[in-house]
Amino acid sequence: MPYRSIAIRLSVCAFALVLIAGYLFKSWLPLPSTDTAEIFSPEGFILFSLILVLLLLAGYGLWLWLRERQRSVIQKDVLHSIVHEFQTPITAIRMAVDILDSPIAHNQPERTEKYVRIIREETERLQYQVETMLTLARADRNALTLNLEPVELDQLLHSVAERHGDYLMLRLHDAHSHVLADRLHLTNVLYNLVDNAIKYSSDQPRIMIQTQTDDDGLTIAVHDKGVGIPAKAIAQIFQPFFRVDDRNQPSIKGFGLGLSYVQRIIQSHKWTIWVKSEPSKGSEFIIQIPPQSILPNPSQLSSQS
Repeated sequence: MPYRSIAIRLSVCAFALVLIAGYLFKSWLPLPSTDTAEIFSPEGFILFSLILVLLLLAGYGLWLWLRERQRSVIQKDVLHSIVHEFQTPITAIRMAVDILDSPIAHNQPERTEKYVRIIREETERLQYQVETMLTLARADRNALTLNLEPVELDQLLHSVAERHGDYLMLRLHDAHSHVLADRLHLTNVLYNLVDNAIKYSSDQPRIMIQTQTDDDGLTIAVHDKGVGIPAKAIAQIFQPFFRVDDRNQPSIKGFGLGLSYVQRIIQSHKWTIWVKSEPSKGSEFIIQIPPQSILPNPSQLSSQS
C-alpha cells in the first residue's frame, strides 16, 4: 500500500534527521551537565525530538485510518449508485420487451413504435455510461488515444442545439472556426455540459452556448440559469462519483461521472476548463482552447491562394 511505504520512509528520514541534529547540537553548543540544564542537553534534545516524531507519526497513522474508513464508505455509496443507475435502464428495457412480446402491442403500430423508442434510448444510455467509465479507466492508465481531426466548431454546436428546444440558444462570435480535436469526445463533452445544465435547472431551463476569440485562443462557455453550485463544492465537482447534494433535485439521474469525463477529455486535448457558479443564479462552464489547437479557416486559405 503506498501510504504505508510513505509512512515508513518518513519515519526513517525523521529519525535520521534527529540523530544528525543531536550530533551537531552536541558538537557546536556543549552545555554544562547540571540538573537545570539536563533537559537542554543533547540527549534531552534527542529524546524530545523522538517523542515529537512519534506523536507526528501517530497522528499521521490516525489520519490514514480515518481516510481509509471514509474511502470504504464512499466506495459502498458509489457501488450502490452504480447498481441503481444500471438497474433503471435494464428494468425499462425489460418492461418494454415484455409489452412488445404481449398481445397488447400486436396490430398497434403507435404503441410498438413507442416502446421501440424506449428500448433504443435506454440502450444508448447504458452504452454511454459504459463508455464513460471505460474512458476514465483508460485516462487513469494513460492509455486514452485521441483521434484528432479538423472540426468545424460552429457546425458541431448547431448539431448539439438541434437536439434541444428553444431553451438552448447559441451566440457564436467567430463564424466557421475550426479546431483540432477528437470529434466524438468533444461532442460528448458538449452533450454532457448541456445535459448537466438541464438536470440542475429548477424550472424551464435557459441555456446559452457562447464562443469568443481573444489573444489566449478560443473559449466555449455553457451558461445556465439553474440552481448553481455552492462555493465549497466547486473544487470537487470534477472528481469521479461526486455529486452536489441538492435536496430540491432528488431525482437527478447519473452517478457523478459526467464532469469527471469532461475534465479528462479537456485535459487530454491540453485544453483547460473551469466553472463560475453561484447558488440560485446558475453556472457557467468555460472551455479554453489554446491558439495551437485553432486551425485557419479553409475559406481563408483558398482566398489567400
